[in-house]
Amino acid sequence: MITALLNALIVLPPDSNAGSSRVTTLRFDSRQIVSIDDLPRRGDRVIDRAGYAVYPGLVNAHDHLEMNHYPRSKFREMYTNAAQWGAEFLTRLDSEPFRTLRTISLREQCYIGGMKNSQSGVTTVAHHNPLHRPLRDRLLRRADFPVRIIQRYGWAHSFTFERRDLRSTFHQTPPGAPWMMHLAEGTDSAAAEELDRLDQLGLLSDHTLLIHGVGLSASDRQRMITVGAGLVWCPSTNFYLLGQTAQVGELAAAHLLAIGSDSRLTADGDLLDELRAAHATGQLTPPQLFRAVTTDAAKLIGMPRAGSLRPGSLPDFWITLLTPTIALDPYRALIDLRAADIESVWIGGRVQSAAST
Repeated sequence: MITALLNALIVLPPDSNAGSSRVTTLRFDSRQIVSIDDLPRRGDRVIDRAGYAVYPGLVNAHDHLEMNHYPRSKFREMYTNAAQWGAEFLTRLDSEPFRTLRTISLREQCYIGGMKNSQSGVTTVAHHNPLHRPLRDRLLRRADFPVRIIQRYGWAHSFTFERRDLRSTFHQTPPGAPWMMHLAEGTDSAAAEELDRLDQLGLLSDHTLLIHGVGLSASDRQRMITVGAGLVWCPSTNFYLLGQTAQVGELAAAHLLAIGSDSRLTADGDLLDELRAAHATGQLTPPQLFRAVTTDAAKLIGMPRAGSLRPGSLPDFWITLLTPTIALDPYRALIDLRAADIESVWIGGRVQSAAST
């Protein structure tokens, strides 16, 4: 059955070939956005959303879903490399509160991460760790998990903590899928050398998706642009652990930048919080930030139908009250929105979650 949402502001990508955001009709079924601007047809389920705005489901390009039940934690004021933080964290796993929190089932851990994302308007997540059983084939078990999880990807943790052969993880990645790895997550010389190390291993390509990139130089970023490699930016984690973040302007201009929330273990919170942290750096315009959590992010994680309300896209979106600020500039308004502002989240053309009345 096709559903027609009437009279809502439909937020479209900046510079979209579908035109600018506008109050119109959005028609969709369980598989795709069918049309915009078309009047309802006989047999459509019609829902009037006058006074509301419809945003595309946000795309979180980096999360460790099973780690969002931990408190935000660090063990010294500042680090020069995230590997230092990682080593200190591992030594504390058998102390409180981590020892008790580790007893929570993996299913519940992942679900907590999924709910964090769904409540902030995220409908698609790139999970950076093994594809745990609770995260597999979400579309076959709709009620089991609150967001879509990409199923096709390759990954390595980092130069420091990956125990598998890096080349093997890269070459075993499914064709056309992203290969993800933490890289240059530091301000020291070790972080500055990591892109060279990766390139020497032959692992820098148009399917490489690097996470953090604080230590990347201008020439490193240009090398990434030349080959088409992407970067996932997690500024709140970077500032919390390292006191600075990556320079991302050139990558955003090349549509090779996505934003990720990371987990609550080190980040401010959810993807909306991360958008505010990104905006506060002054590096990107609101339309660039919007693309980094919608269309650009979707392309980089191998889900090009996510993050948009154009015909043919996935029918994933969220609805909020249409305020004068949103009507004036929906991209800038997104930066100030909070999870509490979301009226409902739709995935696969049906309500996944809704605010309590």
